[in-house]
Amino acid sequence: MENQASAKPNLAAELKVHRIYTKSSSFEAANVTAPEIAVAQPVIDLQIHANVYPQSLTENTHEVVLTLQVTAKHNGALLWQVQLQQAGRYALVGFTPETEKFVLNGFCMNQLYPYACAEVSHLVNQGGFGMVHLQPIDFVQKYKEQQSMLSPTSTSTPSVETMPTSVN
Repeated sequence: MENQASAKPNLAAELKVHRIYTKSSSFEAANVTAPEIAVAQPVIDLQIHANVYPQSLTENTHEVVLTLQVTAKHNGALLWQVQLQQAGRYALVGFTPETEKFVLNGFCMNQLYPYACAEVSHLVNQGGFGMVHLQPIDFVQKYKEQQSMLSPTSTSTPSVETMPTSVN
């Protein structure tokens, strides 16, 4: 007969998505009346910052916030600018601290990014401009690259740098 004291339950790591939401957004249009705007191929600048905030209300719950600032210029003049914070609340149970950071900064950011891209495109389109198609970003790969560049004694949280993109 097996020793029941040595038989421990297999606790698997678990990730729960509580909600995904737009935390804040703003759209600014400039030079909308210029006739060349309709045919302009703007230069897009995309800046991304990724942050994770532990929630004190419940243990193992985190608010993950992906901040996008997207600016479009034509011949050096500002056409439009979008600032957006796409967020999610996630509960993680059974992860090691290193794996938890990886999930929050990689997997969760990968989950939020398509929502953020869709909202940016919607805001720009509602502002009277064409659809915006932001290039895909693999946050898991970016997180791995940033972790490999950090020294073992560094405790700073990495953020994603400026990303190139295009408008179709």
